[in-house]
Amino acid sequence: MRWTIASAVLLAAAPAAAGDIAVESAVYRETATADGARQVVPANRLQRGDRVVTILRWDAPDGASFTAVSQVPSRLAIESTSRSGLEASVDGGRSWRRIDDPQAIPEGTTHLRWRIDGGEGRLSYRAVVR
Repeated sequence: MRWTIASAVLLAAAPAAAGDIAVESAVYRETATADGARQVVPANRLQRGDRVVTILRWDAPDGASFTAVSQVPSRLAIESTSRSGLEASVDGGRSWRRIDDPQAIPEGTTHLRWRIDGGEGRLSYRAVVR
């Protein structure tokens, strides 16, 4: 089964900051070469069992403070994230649990949430297509 993947990040200013925040996301499919090395290639379509890496990048105005929320596509099972201290929801964003171990993401995670301060930043997560 093939499907197209999309990722979105919602930002809530707290308090509202002057200037815009630039956000971009990209989804990559992880593959293994003939010699066993891993590489990532841009993904437009994914199939069940594909391993993916999603990268969210931002550039916020200096002195800004935001809360970012990213909905996890329902067909992805997150295995790990690139940072600790974010929060995960398994119920569509109604309740949140702090994740201190980036390798221990709850099964069925529907949303991720984290703080963004001024400047550039990045969050990535690895997942498998269900």
